[in-house]
Amino acid sequence: MMHEGMRFRLEGAHWVLEFAPEATALMCANAQTKLLSCEAVGQLYTRDLTSSSVVVEHATLLKPRHTCRGRVKFAPKAAYAERVELFRHGLHCVGIWHTHPEPYPSPSGEDRRLARDYAIAARPALSGIVFVIVGTQLPPNAFRVWVDNGEELHLANSTSSRYMDC
Repeated sequence: MMHEGMRFRLEGAHWVLEFAPEATALMCANAQTKLLSCEAVGQLYTRDLTSSSVVVEHATLLKPRHTCRGRVKFAPKAAYAERVELFRHGLHCVGIWHTHPEPYPSPSGEDRRLARDYAIAARPALSGIVFVIVGTQLPPNAFRVWVDNGEELHLANSTSSRYMDC
């Protein structure tokens, strides 16, 4: 199945966030579209942090310590080890993604704490982290994207107009 990339923009930002087709495909493949499917979680990577178009070219799938329909837990040490290994290959971790079993997902309190922890830990290397929740709708509507700067979680708006298969 062919996947297209997606673009998102924060209000007032002079840059856009793009998701490469490969990253989109991995997240789509783990969307909770079946009744008893469990949440999935992973990290997001780019090669260039300085461009006016930050391209998330690689998404990963972290092995969960615990997962069910409405929650997922992963090992922070495993996530860190993944970041170190991919950095050796020129990839910078810019955020985290996970799934929700709802059409238009919104972050729970636990999600907000995770995004904030990632954003604070990324300082001073990054001014914010990308936080994605993949819902059950067709992309781009399935993807809800935020950037957390360590103080606030800012919603990014999709600039993609075509629906794609997940």
